[in-house]
Formats: sequence, C-alpha cells, structure tokens
Amino acid sequence: MRKPFYIVAICLVILLVFTGCGVLKKIGLLKDNDEATPVSSIVLNEEEAKKLADKIPVRLYFTNNDNSKLFLEIRYIPMEEAKKSTSALATAIVEELIKGPTKSSGLKPTIPEGTKLLQPVSVENTVATVNLSKEFVDNHPGGKAAERMTIYSIVNSLTELVDIHKVEFLIEGKTREEYKGSFQFNMPFPRNEPLISKEPLRDVPTVEYEDAGSMEDNAQETDVTEGEAEDVINRDGEAEEVINEEGEAEDVITDEGEAEEVISEEEISEEVYLEVLE
Repeated sequence: MRKPFYIVAICLVILLVFTGCGVLKKIGLLKDNDEATPVSSIVLNEEEAKKLADKIPVRLYFTNNDNSKLFLEIRYIPMEEAKKSTSALATAIVEELIKGPTKSSGLKPTIPEGTKLLQPVSVENTVATVNLSKEFVDNHPGGKAAERMTIYSIVNSLTELVDIHKVEFLIEGKTREEYKGSFQFNMPFPRNEPLISKEPLRDVPTVEYEDAGSMEDNAQETDVTEGEAEDVINRDGEAEEVINEEGEAEDVITDEGEAEEVISEEEISEEVYLEVLE
C-alpha cells in the first residue's frame, strides 16, 4: 500500500532537485516558508508515475450540468513548457481548457466549440491577457449562469498561478464592451473563489452546448414523454377501476353465496319441521 505513496514522493523530490522551487511556486504548490504539498489525493501506480515524471500538474476548472459551480480537474502538462515562463504556462492552461473536461469526469465544457487562442497569453503587472477567436462569443448559448461559468473557468484556472491576479479578454484582438449581454467585458476579472465547489461532483452526464433547434427538439421530446407518462397514469387509473369493479363483483358473488347458504339452512329447517310433524 505504501509503494504508490513512495513513488509520488520520489516524483516530487525529482521536481525539486531538477527544477528548484521556482516552478512549484509558480503553479501554487509551494509558497514561501512552506513545504511542497500534492495538489491531488490521487494515488498513482508505478507505471503512471513514470509517465508523469517529466510533467507538472495544473488546476483547471469546469462546470456542472446546471452551471451552478466550478469543479476542479487536475491535468498534467510537459515540464519543459512550465519552466519557460508564466506566459507559457498560462497559454498551456487555456489550451487545456479549450479541449474541455475528460469524458469520465461528468463535467461540462465551459468554452464554446470552435474557440481558438489567437496568441500566447501575455502577463503584465499580474494581469493576464487572453486573446480569443470570435467563436468564443458567436458559439456561446448565452444566459447569465453559462456566461459566468465560461468567464470564471478561465479566470480561476489562470489565477491559480501566483503571478496572475486578474484576467482580461480580447476578441479577435479587440476589447468588447459586453460578453453576451450579462457581463461587462472590457475590464480585468479578479478571481471568484465562491464559485468553486467544495464538494465532489455527483454522477451527472456530460452535456455539450446545444443550438436553439436542438433545445426545441429536446423540449418537444420532453412533452411527448410527459404525455406518455400521463397515458400510463390514466391506464393505471383505469386498471385500478377494473380491480375495484372485480372486487365489488367478488363481494356480490360472496353475498349471493351467503344468501344461498341461508336458503339452504331454511330448507333444512323446513325438512326437519316436516319430519317432526310426521
């Protein structure tokens, strides 16, 4: 049981020996006067540890099905990329966010399909500038909750780096006054810690962005399903009535049986009476 723990510990020692504390501090794993701490409680076997020996973990945030919270996903990127600069590390993080969450995570993509990072993320005076393609706006479904999750999945992921405190956005190289109508978009966004869930994600299916036509189709399917459910309820009610009627019929049969027994008893009494007379 201790072998995987030792492997993870050895990997962290290797990181410290070959890269120094700089990279670990940059990604938030090591602070001044603090010891290195793992970002995840995931236990790795020997083979997995070897594959990750030349990589560094980064913290990404995706949303759940109802756009209510952000959930953490740990991903690993090449050590060489992380060592270059904060800008290179931030660029790698945005590229990973664009790829979306892993299918097995149950999380939902936050960045619209087709979005591209048009240039490396720049970092100046603790503000990161992210220049995205027009699909980031055009392919977004809109809605305040969805917009919030999209914006802060990027902001909260990048502000995991100690050199980044705020994030500003450009679309096709230009500032945009509003995102999709719910958020002012021409100012830097600070980290939003309350949006991050402290609880693990429950098992929910991953939901992709849908266009208006797909959503209407789904609504129609829901209506049909509700209608079918109502038919089942009606059939259940009719069945119950039949059962009740059968029960009443049995009661009638029982009553008739009891009446017959009474008649039989009267006949027997009459026969006894005649015998006495004779």
